Amino acid sequence: MPLRRHPVAVPHARDPLARLPLDTALVGRLRRTYERVRAREHRLAEIFYDKLFAAAPHLRSMFRSGPEAQSEKLMSALDAVVRNFEQPSENAALLADLGRRHADYGAQPEHYALVTDLLIESMRELLGAERDEQSMEEWRLALRLISSQMIGAAEEKSPPCGAKGAARR
Repeated sequence: MPLRRHPVAVPHARDPLARLPLDTALVGRLRRTYERVRAREHRLAEIFYDKLFAAAPHLRSMFRSGPEAQSEKLMSALDAVVRNFEQPSENAALLADLGRRHADYGAQPEHYALVTDLLIESMRELLGAERDEQSMEEWRLALRLISSQMIGAAEEKSPPCGAKGAARR
């Protein structure tokens, strides 16, 4: 089987992976799973935020909008990523912006693994018998790649600890 590029992976221009064709079969599988989740969007968000605040109650203060608005933001971000699977540069720009905004809200790199795990658990719960483990693992990888891009953008935005002090000297 020939190598294919993941729809959320964004290789740099000189990266040999940039020449790999997009894994269109994976795009289709991710989209089909998402369509089933999207049909019950409010329930997904409800399950996810219940799990998030139970696992990490201290994160609740980062969410300034009400549950309905937060649900819309979550689904809007996922919609955009899914819509842009065939345009990795569009997704890269979107995820960079999301990463910088989440850093402004107080999101830390360690929060992303928790969010990925809980979002996958929420999808599993929501889909019940309709889910298959291959799809869940494909979504886990997609969410890890999304997280990595968001974290990278947030880290580029803020200098490493001590850099400000060193610059003043």
